[in-house]
Amino acid sequence: MQRLILNDLEETADSEAACCLAEVRRAVQACQRCIIITGAGISVSSGIPDFRSPDGLFQQLKQKYPSSVSSGRDLFDATLFHCPDMVGLFYNFMGELRNLVSQATCTPTHEFIKRLDENGKLLRCYTQNIDSLEKRIGLETSFQRTSKECCQTEPSKDSGGSRRRQTTLDKKFTRAVQLHGDLDNVVCTICHTKYPFTQQLAQEFCEGTPPACPRCKEIEAIRDIVGKRSVTAGVLRPDIVLYNEAHPQSELIGSLSEYDLKRRPDLLIVIGTSLKIPGIKRMIKEMSRCVHDSSDRTKRAGAGKAIYINRDEPPRGWDDVFDYYIAGDADQAISMLPIADGTPTGSVKTVGIGKS
Repeated sequence: MQRLILNDLEETADSEAACCLAEVRRAVQACQRCIIITGAGISVSSGIPDFRSPDGLFQQLKQKYPSSVSSGRDLFDATLFHCPDMVGLFYNFMGELRNLVSQATCTPTHEFIKRLDENGKLLRCYTQNIDSLEKRIGLETSFQRTSKECCQTEPSKDSGGSRRRQTTLDKKFTRAVQLHGDLDNVVCTICHTKYPFTQQLAQEFCEGTPPACPRCKEIEAIRDIVGKRSVTAGVLRPDIVLYNEAHPQSELIGSLSEYDLKRRPDLLIVIGTSLKIPGIKRMIKEMSRCVHDSSDRTKRAGAGKAIYINRDEPPRGWDDVFDYYIAGDADQAISMLPIADGTPTGSVKTVGIGKS
């Protein structure tokens, strides 16, 4: 793995570093099927702190709640729901984070990903972020199913056979997969009904009390009218995936990643993540192996590479996974990687977030 330190590149005329940068640029321009995997580091310049840096969210939470939180990660662990005090802190923090995210703007790195898509070079983006900035810049984040009629039984002389509709996942529809959910919606803990995460709900969250689910309240009122016994009513929580919690759409995500591996990606760019989460580590290594198995023709053109962009060094054991490590700010690194069409940074339109 070759290392390229952006600050050194600016301060010295290092021919080896310049050569390394030229190879990375060539890989970006030559690729046809790029996989992007992102973490919190790409949203820092939008005003949203990352998680593990000295001034990141984990450290901020530890300082804000010193008597309750031993590690900032505690407020992102599903086990917190067993402790009433932690639940109050969780809701307060999520309300504040939602307000912060609603004011954030897309970064040059988000614009770079969008330009790759517009130029037909993006196979797919996988993000660990819950800020929905990929969606705001115009990348589709939802899943779409299509249905068609198919024959369920063999047709006979007297009957055409029974027919049913088969639903399948449109595997090319989703352009950015939100691996940990998002702060656009809240979901009921019992009936799983989703509602928009409005500013009013954010204010209720900031007060530290879980709001009741409207649908559960309605069902409870009806049961009371007809004289039926009461049942447990749910509360609303952010539609995000915490540590020690399964993703409700893990099968769909797994199906998309398997499909992408079969499509033979020819470039992998991993940006702004500390490579600490097991599922992400596994995905990156699988994608890297696939990229490195690219054809000789692809490699001669300059693609078939895996690139890691982050402020902090990758942990030990990643030298065979990445070909290049670019040390520095995500936006600064991306500004040095022009796409073939030469589209300037800042020309991509963004979609505003509702503040109702």
